[in-house]
Amino acid sequence: MQKLLEAIKEAKESSITTQKGLDAATKSAYNAISGICAAIVKAENTPIKAKLDDESLKQLHDSHAQWLEQEEQKLADHNKQQETIWQKQSQRLTNIVKNNEGVWISTKLFYIVGSLFLLSIITIVLEIAFYVYFHWIL
Repeated sequence: MQKLLEAIKEAKESSITTQKGLDAATKSAYNAISGICAAIVKAENTPIKAKLDDESLKQLHDSHAQWLEQEEQKLADHNKQQETIWQKQSQRLTNIVKNNEGVWISTKLFYIVGSLFLLSIITIVLEIAFYVYFHWIL
């Protein structure tokens, strides 16, 4: 029983030591974060007084012009790539049509067949409605 009480006492002391260490680490982290926040607030409130001389301004303008040229080149390359993709797709579609693959109907035929199909569906629905009405309701 005595050993159990000693073990509990040692565990309690170890727990207290660990808790003190965690408290110290928490305070240290809080101080660090507070310092960072204070530095950010100070930096936000500091006015910027920077002036560029003519040479720096020219270098900035030149680097911006180079960046624009690079972006224009990327856009031109992308357009060329898209054009080749469209040409391949067009050639593929031309080959499909040339070989009479797939189902190809004209617009006039589509509207004629579609209208007749829709009319036949409506007729069947009406026939069923009249049959139900005259045979089961009356």
